[in-house]
Amino acid sequence: MNLENLPHVKISTTSLPLTSFAGLPMLLEVAHHLGITKKINSIPGLQERKRKHNPSDYLYSLVLNLAAGGDTLDEVDLLRKDPGLNRIIGDISAPNSIGEFLRRFDRSALYKLARISSHIALENVKRKGLKELTLDIDSTLIEANKMLAHTTYKGFPGYNPLLIWIAETNTWISGVFRQGNSSPQSHLVSLLKRCLRLIPDDIKLRLRSDSAGYQVKLMQHCHIHHILFAIAADQDAAVRDSISMIPQNAWKIVETKNTCYAVAETVHAPGNNPKNPMPAFRLIVKRKFTGQLELFKSLFVDHAIISNAPDDWSSDQIRSFYNGRGNMEKAIGVLKNETGLAKLPCGSLLANTAYFQSTLLTYNLMQLFKLHALPVDWYKFGWNKLRHRLIGQAALIVCHARNIVLKLAKDYIHFPVFNAARWAVFRLSYA
Repeated sequence: MNLENLPHVKISTTSLPLTSFAGLPMLLEVAHHLGITKKINSIPGLQERKRKHNPSDYLYSLVLNLAAGGDTLDEVDLLRKDPGLNRIIGDISAPNSIGEFLRRFDRSALYKLARISSHIALENVKRKGLKELTLDIDSTLIEANKMLAHTTYKGFPGYNPLLIWIAETNTWISGVFRQGNSSPQSHLVSLLKRCLRLIPDDIKLRLRSDSAGYQVKLMQHCHIHHILFAIAADQDAAVRDSISMIPQNAWKIVETKNTCYAVAETVHAPGNNPKNPMPAFRLIVKRKFTGQLELFKSLFVDHAIISNAPDDWSSDQIRSFYNGRGNMEKAIGVLKNETGLAKLPCGSLLANTAYFQSTLLTYNLMQLFKLHALPVDWYKFGWNKLRHRLIGQAALIVCHARNIVLKLAKDYIHFPVFNAARWAVFRLSYA
């Protein structure tokens, strides 16, 4: 490393059109080839009267900002003032224009935007040829010092969106943007019903949820529609009674390198409505010993999972299946910290809901791009690594014979992947 050259470095400018985001336009090509542009522009109520810009112009500007790593609307200016990017895709909307666009959304327009995001998620399912899907349900808290934001159970103002994630494709099939003081169990059944209307009937479904999903209506809906579920059971009186009736010789001691616990299985019938009784489901209980001999404190802590898994599923299989929902928590972390959801731009609930749905759309679009255009060993890469290797590459823009040529560095190590991805997006058929 030659540090002696550093004092001799001079800074200048050039009129040549350069870009720092040579990979970004490929995401727009994926969206356009899927017919997303037409779907966005057909949403009622979003078109300007003067029609200077289409709704897709504003939404794509936001999507590009999120895909490039921007977590505030002001960072759109980095893309707007990128001369090479403007030469390729034209003008990018200003931050205040995007904010005004988000405030145009009513509930009907939000529903249609959510359907577009779901369409991209299901495109991943279609292209992978999957016939069985695992749906994970979970919520997250977003701190936001907005006037209309309500206080969450952790004591800060913000929002509590509910999400359903497809584990096999790492995409968001649907989501509801809720106020911070919303009940953890609210909207679960309605959101699941929305997903069932979207997913083809020939696909088998499995569902996982934390204790927020422990509600009779949700389990009953899964039972009627033959959806295998594994849900953390609330430690209510009925569940504790079922656990207390487990014989002592039914407990199996499990020792690992770091801990020791006991596992047993029984049955439990949730709900007590005689007009609409529920069947008895399997209840798998993990008992962890605290090792504390303190007055008024139990020697152990129980964690129960209720499931309608068939008999050929062992208790260990059910627990392993349930524990797989931890991957959704990682996906939520990426959605918040790498796709811009952690910082909400608007004071209006509906505008922030539109921003929330835009982050889901961006996430799903990038997943589809990875699946269709990148090598298999790149699927595991997070967004930051993808930006570092592909999206945030510098290029010189040259116009020649009505063509726009991106000139990347001759020694760019990932040029074969970049070039193959560029051609792969053309193989996407219009929806």
